[in-house]
Amino acid sequence: MVQEESVNLYSRTFSVLKPYWKQLLTASTSAALHDLFSGLIVWMFGPLLMTLFQVETIPGVTDIVPQTVTESNAQVQDSGFFTKVSDFALSIKEGMKESINELVYAETRKDTLFKFCWVILIVVIAKNLFLYFQGFFMAYVQQSVIRSFRNKLFEKYQRLSLDYYHSRRTGSVISRVTNDVMVLNEAVDIGFNRLVTDSILVFVFFSFLLILSWKLTLITMIILPVVFGFIWFIGKKLRKYSERSQEKMSDVNSVLEEAVNNVRIVKAFSMENFEIKKFFAATYDYFKSLLRMTRIRHLASPINDTLATLAGVVILLYAGNDIIDSKGDLDAGDFMTYLLAMLQLIKPVKSLSQIHIKIQEGMAAAERVFEVLDSKEKIVDAPQAIEIQRLENNISYKDVCFNYIEDEKVLDSVSFEVKQGEVIAFVGPSGGGKSTLLDLMPRFYDPQKGEISIDGINIKDISLQSLRSLMGIVTQEIYLFNDTIFNNIAYGMEDALIEDVVDAATMANAHQFIEQFKDKYETEVGNRGIKLSGGQRQRIAIARALLKNPQILIFDEATSALDTESEMLVQEAIDRLMQNRTSLVIAHRLSTIKNANRILVIDKGQIVEQGSHETLIKNNGLYNRLHSMQFREDK
Repeated sequence: MVQEESVNLYSRTFSVLKPYWKQLLTASTSAALHDLFSGLIVWMFGPLLMTLFQVETIPGVTDIVPQTVTESNAQVQDSGFFTKVSDFALSIKEGMKESINELVYAETRKDTLFKFCWVILIVVIAKNLFLYFQGFFMAYVQQSVIRSFRNKLFEKYQRLSLDYYHSRRTGSVISRVTNDVMVLNEAVDIGFNRLVTDSILVFVFFSFLLILSWKLTLITMIILPVVFGFIWFIGKKLRKYSERSQEKMSDVNSVLEEAVNNVRIVKAFSMENFEIKKFFAATYDYFKSLLRMTRIRHLASPINDTLATLAGVVILLYAGNDIIDSKGDLDAGDFMTYLLAMLQLIKPVKSLSQIHIKIQEGMAAAERVFEVLDSKEKIVDAPQAIEIQRLENNISYKDVCFNYIEDEKVLDSVSFEVKQGEVIAFVGPSGGGKSTLLDLMPRFYDPQKGEISIDGINIKDISLQSLRSLMGIVTQEIYLFNDTIFNNIAYGMEDALIEDVVDAATMANAHQFIEQFKDKYETEVGNRGIKLSGGQRQRIAIARALLKNPQILIFDEATSALDTESEMLVQEAIDRLMQNRTSLVIAHRLSTIKNANRILVIDKGQIVEQGSHETLIKNNGLYNRLHSMQFREDK
């Protein structure tokens, strides 16, 4: 089961490469040609060396006569399989030497050297040209992969319901899009790019080794099972440590995000040192997790080097003795080519040995990314969702029950009706369920039981886009984007005219203060609207709702945090906005909802009273007590 999940994780991760198969094919072809030209330079090294040192017989240049198997070789080789292998390798070697001879042979050594130089120059230019193509097209794929995963994550975040974010820190959410995607991209890059490039290099140079001396090469392969067994062990450890380090990075992002967003509170309570200590603790935990991972990762390199050196020593002793004793199937030129090919082989083999390690780190990131992408979208359109254009008759809540945590009811069998054009106010103690009740209307959440309907249609059967297009929402905490005033008011309306924005701002009592700014409607409001006062932000939000021209208005304690003057201006704007619209209002100041058609008193998730202001005052119930307490406070 675990193995199937692992295979599925790999296939899902690398499936993102499918749209870019043309670029991958170009990059892979370029990588193959680059590697072949790199191999050609190595193969030419032996003949070039012999030419420079003026050896009478130059392997591959002046000596084209196929070698016969020496008596010594004949004694070593068997008359069966091994003889055929030796003959096959020898025929390939002589054929390659003949090709080099045809390419560079001249009457004199100087002319041969001159041809060598030209061929090497052309090969190097071609090799680097293909290296550029390979790097460019692979970079295109890499950046496309990053963009693809980030787009998918952001799109998923937009579709997830609000309850997804309740138990998750903002920094952790952000870390998936930033840090985890980068780690995952490294794994995709290494898993495909380096795997292709280095595998071809290994194939080319290993082929050279086999052709030059297959017996000598077999000796070096004894060490390979030990190397790859060690690599597997290291990769398994690193995947576990990588998961931990990515979680610690999420903690760093979370502490940073919270400190920046709550900087006013931090400074107001003189908690700078506290936040510094908290951030230092988070970075130290991340530092420790990285050290653990680095310790394991860097253990691989020295051990691989030691094993490679051991192989080199064995080869040098074996082949060197044969050459000194004038026996064996290698001459001096072949042996130099063999040594150079072996040295060139070390780097791609070492790189391949790291691929498993890097991929395991990437798979840890992939698990975190796909955890988000696989999260269930609880608020979705029904298969045959209905489009509605307007509210014709009424809104109805029928036996609505809701809870955030199982067995802890926030709303308990709430039922009421709102007729088109009515103003309904909701009051009650904090934590009674008022905001949750209105959050169910635009389907920020769905109730566990009961039904909410518009004109007799269950809102679950209405498309989210058309449902929410009916509504304008203004809350106590205003969220403005780090953009201009114009763009904040015209949010979501790409074709909004300045005249319409100005009209909306005027009705919201915002135009006057906007005109006092140097850049007027092009004024940047700063992060979360920090450059504006609370009252100004509220009026921008009301202007935004006015421009949308919704049929249903939802106000969630929109004036509770304002000073008296700002409250008056905002309340005046709200009164204008509510004209000829169906309005649901959560009121902190009871004086603002005296003229509501009906007031519902919510306590402990239930409607305990309802009626007009005068009726509720006479009832001498919870509303009367709340009103009396507020009246004394206002005095």
